[in-house]
Amino acid sequence: MIGKVKNFLGIESVKIDLEFPNKIPYDTSFLVGKVIISSKSRQTVKSITVKLIERYTRGRKKNKLINEYTVGIVEFKKAFKIEANKEMEFQFKMPINIVQSEMDKIGSKNLLSKGFVKVMKLMNNVKSEFRMEATAKISGNAIPPLVKKELKVIF
Repeated sequence: MIGKVKNFLGIESVKIDLEFPNKIPYDTSFLVGKVIISSKSRQTVKSITVKLIERYTRGRKKNKLINEYTVGIVEFKKAFKIEANKEMEFQFKMPINIVQSEMDKIGSKNLLSKGFVKVMKLMNNVKSEFRMEATAKISGNAIPPLVKKELKVIF
């Protein structure tokens, strides 16, 4: 009985992890990485989804705006079984599309405009943060395993 409750809540069930480069240039078109799945009991994994998400923040206090954009996604839709105390790895090559803002385009033209754009972004509290997220759908689990890791994009 306790085992079924643990499985339903995802406790001692499937664990998911990601390996990828921690820095990438903004103009890259693919991100190569690895998903690592492990489990303490025999489980059926229905699917795995890996996303690259940009969190775009601007403004301060009441005027603060936050948007999140999915700039890359890879899905493994083929179901498989993972044995108890085993680990499985899946390589992926994610197509990504990181869009450079108009201000960043102006800033990349020369050194003078780069400094001006940097000051303007500081004044308006403009920043982009990137993270990788991986989740898996598991048979019989109500709460899927999830991992989030930061990624640095170099503009």
